[in-house]
Amino acid sequence: MDIVSCKPTITRQDLEGVLDCLIHDELVKGNSVKVFENALCELSGYRMCAAVSSHTAAYHCAFKALEITAEHEVIIPSFFPMAPLNALAITGGKAVLVDNADGSLVPDIAAIKAKITDKTKAIVFGHITGITNSADELKELGIPLIEDISHYIGLEGVEKGVTNATISIASFTPFDLITTGNGAAVFTNSTRYISTFKEMRMSGEKLHCDYSITDFQAAMGIAQISRLQDFIRRRRELAKIYYDALRQTPHRAIYAFNDAFTYQSFPLIFDAPKDKVERYWKKSGIEIYHPVEPPLHVITGENGPDFPNSDRFSKKVYSLPIYPTLSRKEIEKVARHLAKFI
Repeated sequence: MDIVSCKPTITRQDLEGVLDCLIHDELVKGNSVKVFENALCELSGYRMCAAVSSHTAAYHCAFKALEITAEHEVIIPSFFPMAPLNALAITGGKAVLVDNADGSLVPDIAAIKAKITDKTKAIVFGHITGITNSADELKELGIPLIEDISHYIGLEGVEKGVTNATISIASFTPFDLITTGNGAAVFTNSTRYISTFKEMRMSGEKLHCDYSITDFQAAMGIAQISRLQDFIRRRRELAKIYYDALRQTPHRAIYAFNDAFTYQSFPLIFDAPKDKVERYWKKSGIEIYHPVEPPLHVITGENGPDFPNSDRFSKKVYSLPIYPTLSRKEIEKVARHLAKFI
């Protein structure tokens, strides 16, 4: 493909930080990890966090801290990344999946409440593709809330530290707003929970999961955080260009443009059969992708008709390339082909 669907925004500053760690033989968890965690706390409003090796590792830490076992249930959106499902396979516990609301990328609160039983130990909620959604009502239910802020972290205008979830999680893959190559962080204001996170990451005295990240990953993350607001502004600029092009077509975005969105992806539905869509964009040399594929109910073997909205969106919703390092020529090409696809 001439234009790939995703490319991490890695700058010279990122590489210099990594090189500095290598020069000073700082390869394992050390000072850069501590600086990275402090920067993440400042960014999120949480008092404490632990940087770990993967998205799944972060959920495993969260579930372990909440003492989730085989007898418990965790409510998770079906239109969601696989990480919490992976972690439940380790800890035990049943994933109780909930469908999207009609025309939305997330479930509505009433649908989540309807799934609550006396076995419910936690609720997982997120902001898929950077489309922000309020979780305030969920935070008032008295059930631990795990909020996935991977596509939301660093959003301006969010009042930090006021309405934090029980635990939050952010992933740092090449598809996310900031990247350390791989890795994640798990956030909390609880000293008990942070102790569990750190014991699982590395402990000299107890069995642990070896979920540490390296200092040079952390050095890259520190540099990424310093430019995060620039990344988000750039994504919004690209989204505006795509919205303008979209007006000339029968296709539609899931949501109208909003300055409160981070646009980790640009979700839209094409008014055309799947084979025509994929043939057109392949011929154009532009890679598009499904933000969530497959939905979790497919992985758990549940019936698609019980999850009609997430089932449909997993097949119909695509994203255009929207990463900050797209050149002007590449952006014009994407917008031009979008406007011509009618």
